[in-house]
Amino acid sequence: MDMSKVFHGILWILALTTDSFVVSFAYGMEKIKLSFLMVVGMNLIMSCLLGMAVLTGNFLSCFLSKTITSLVCTGILAGMGFYRIFVCFFSKQEADGKEKKRHLTGIEAMLLAVVLSLDSLAVGLGTGLVQTGGMFLAAGSFAGGILMMEAGWKLGNVFGISVKKDLSWLSGACLVLLAAGLWFS
Repeated sequence: MDMSKVFHGILWILALTTDSFVVSFAYGMEKIKLSFLMVVGMNLIMSCLLGMAVLTGNFLSCFLSKTITSLVCTGILAGMGFYRIFVCFFSKQEADGKEKKRHLTGIEAMLLAVVLSLDSLAVGLGTGLVQTGGMFLAAGSFAGGILMMEAGWKLGNVFGISVKKDLSWLSGACLVLLAAGLWFS
């Protein structure tokens, strides 16, 4: 297997699951329980949406030239990456001071999964436009998402209130690196 494809695949999965890690880290810091079944269900929703976006991108690539698909893909990836970096560094998050819940409901988990999938939809569409292997990406994102959410929650639970760093810029940086790699390849 080509090592550059493996490296790109790992970057894709990291970019798609970093936000899940950050969200579950925050829940862990607040001691809000995420059951393993809920984590699996959330990642199933996110991976299915990613798979549908990849299939849509594959379908659209049949009608668009390689130059146009490369421009669209790198534009989508770079745009999402820079947006995520911008939001991380320039948005203010305010605590509302209300008492926090100690568990996440099923409806809240489904809504959170859809929100966390918004970047996956753009990435999946862009991936489907320029390359194959998107279903492998969806499967890797499913497994990687479960691992990242479990690790994020456990680390957040350990660190508790002492750490308040927002790491969501990492997924943006991964997306920008992927866009640059596709543009220059």
